[in-house]
Amino acid sequence: MTHERSCSDGKRHRARLVASLDHIDASRHLYHDDEVSEARLRLHDAVRDAVATVLTDKQREVVEAYFFEGLSQGEIARRLGVTQQVVQKRIYGAGRGGRTVGGALRKLRDALAPLVARPFPT
Repeated sequence: MTHERSCSDGKRHRARLVASLDHIDASRHLYHDDEVSEARLRLHDAVRDAVATVLTDKQREVVEAYFFEGLSQGEIARRLGVTQQVVQKRIYGAGRGGRTVGGALRKLRDALAPLVARPFPT
């Protein structure tokens, strides 16, 4: 599946996205940099591992469809038989009592914080 995004230069760019993390091995890069450092490869492995282990099944399903397949929140909602708001909450969390609770991105950020808190060599 391809995903199309507009960049700040106004041009539209297409990227082929992988539907399942099982198809991404250590030699493939999440980003298409010509030269990828060993540290960046370790970070890519950590992201794949965090998605596979930290998220609930429902969060993982939505994250893979949104970020790897490039589906919109509405398309994911139709696929899963839920509302778009449910998809959004699974990805970003929900505001409750003045703070955000739940959400796959929060869990991933917390799980990966030790890796990105120190300077990242390029």
